[in-house]
Amino acid sequence: MIITISHQKGGVGKSTISWNLAVHLAKNKNVIVIDLDVQKTLTYLHQIRNKNDFSVISFNDDKSFVDYINNISDDESNDSIIIIDSGGFDSSMNRLAILGADKIITPVSSKFIEILGLQTYENILHEIEKSNGSIIKTNVVLNNINPITKDFKDIRNFINESNHFNLLNSILRQRADIANSVANGLGITEIKGNDKAIKEFKEFVKELNII
Repeated sequence: MIITISHQKGGVGKSTISWNLAVHLAKNKNVIVIDLDVQKTLTYLHQIRNKNDFSVISFNDDKSFVDYINNISDDESNDSIIIIDSGGFDSSMNRLAILGADKIITPVSSKFIEILGLQTYENILHEIEKSNGSIIKTNVVLNNINPITKDFKDIRNFINESNHFNLLNSILRQRADIANSVANGLGITEIKGNDKAIKEFKEFVKELNII
């Protein structure tokens, strides 16, 4: 299965979600992470982690990336989970990551300005559909949400009106343990700490139905 974490907007938490997914899923599955972010955040985190429970790779050009995806055998695809952390910008490689995905995840915050970012992202998805004749739908997760925030009416209404977005029930809220664990090369489900953060992330993974 290929899972792409995608949004053309930076700073929404794509790398953090990709990292926590990789660490959590690697307990039971063969996980490969593809780091398409120019900052190479996951590459550096993997060096800090200094474990071989999953691998992180990157590509310098579209052709090598496409060749890699095309050469994945059916058996390998069934046995492995490939997580693609796409960059926070629009590019041909990030569009290829969307096209090649079995499941797409798009993190957003609850701020009203996020609607503008999602409108731009939806235009990109529409362009990809027009040029490839495919139907693209992404799973949107409210991410890095203030623990006391309860009202998501504006962004929920916008998302629910779109044919490209499926709003997940799961909400990933701001938790200090998430940032602290990532900084030490750990995943949120590996630490003894904020039970709420661990519960929220496990519910998110369960809702994705990927294991």
